[in-house]
Amino acid sequence: MRTRSILKALAVVLATFAGSTCWAQAPAGKPIRLGLIAEQTGPLAFYGAETARTAQLIVKQINDRGGLLGRPVELVVRDSKTTVNEAVRQARDLVYTENVDFLLQSINSAECVGVANVATQAKKIFISNCANDDLTTKDGGKYVFRIMNITTRTQGYAAADYVGNKLLARGNRYYTIAHDFAFGRLATAAFKTKIKEINPKAEFIGEAWPKMNEADYTPFITAMTEAKPDVVFFAWGVGAPFWQQSGPYGLPQKFAMVSSYWGGSDELQVLSKPSVPAGAVMGGLPYYAIDNATNTEFVEAFRKAYGKPPLTPAYFEFVTLQALKLGIEKAKTTDTDAVIKALEGLQFDSIIGPVTIRPFDHQGTTPYFTGVAAWDEGRKIGVLSDILKLPTEKYLPTAAEVDAARKGK
Repeated sequence: MRTRSILKALAVVLATFAGSTCWAQAPAGKPIRLGLIAEQTGPLAFYGAETARTAQLIVKQINDRGGLLGRPVELVVRDSKTTVNEAVRQARDLVYTENVDFLLQSINSAECVGVANVATQAKKIFISNCANDDLTTKDGGKYVFRIMNITTRTQGYAAADYVGNKLLARGNRYYTIAHDFAFGRLATAAFKTKIKEINPKAEFIGEAWPKMNEADYTPFITAMTEAKPDVVFFAWGVGAPFWQQSGPYGLPQKFAMVSSYWGGSDELQVLSKPSVPAGAVMGGLPYYAIDNATNTEFVEAFRKAYGKPPLTPAYFEFVTLQALKLGIEKAKTTDTDAVIKALEGLQFDSIIGPVTIRPFDHQGTTPYFTGVAAWDEGRKIGVLSDILKLPTEKYLPTAAEVDAARKGK
């Protein structure tokens, strides 16, 4: 059975990115143009650069194996500089000057709605990897898609469920600390809503909102410690600076630290052993925890191209491009309306598990990973241990909720 499952998974990735043979004819004809806005500089460059690297790798693989619909694929990458204004400016240039066929965006939650508005005005399909819930609810529409289920609601609810299942005995005093931007605010609000349902005795005794480019976390660490909470919920844009500064304080030994923010597993890999917050709960898509032949091939290709294993945003972009490729092939054209129709309700096996793109909000139902931070002496990196692979449909809004959000816009 193990052999059959490996062969099946390998067939999926080959069918998705390779075409029927590895010696397909060189693509010809008018290129299919993809515009990608990714954070190449600024606070989120650690992640945005990973998105761009993955897109470049996959586009090269597609072209090396015959192209898409027999046509070459061109990728145009633009730097948002982790700012909304620059992201919108680049989006306008991509759709009106570069005339890309499809518009993609990396992970910045503050950027995606603005870029989606540009795509909608231009009647271009837009697929984002951001976590802003509004993208596929209040501000969603015909042209807007998100394949990854990484909404702030999903991340906040997943963390609250973890507390409800494993940490209620720690007590009822809660403290929150999150970066002061769209993702941090929304994820924290979702956690508070859900934890109140799970534990009506929950009391929030304090909160902190450091800026995403915060240089000194000492005052925040001191205030949190003096508050003596039982559980701390955290949500970072990039959390490595906090963990580096908080390492000597041993915070996870003082109180439970819980999140499901997806960047956790990536940051663990770049932290020194003393900085790894052993025992803290966080999320991510760690390459070492995805056990299938598709992932084995992807990790090997990524290492060969870039000299390191992929981080979580690489998986976001892999699944996004897999969905887009399948949608174009199903439609047998790049016509926008035809591809939208092909994507709506599309079901496929992705590198991280089965996905359905919900037709009423264009949101995918990818699984979500949450685990406990630990030091791996063999790999010499921080890792997630005791990983839970969570089904995420239950965290998404219903069709009625989406409809109400759009009508109340």
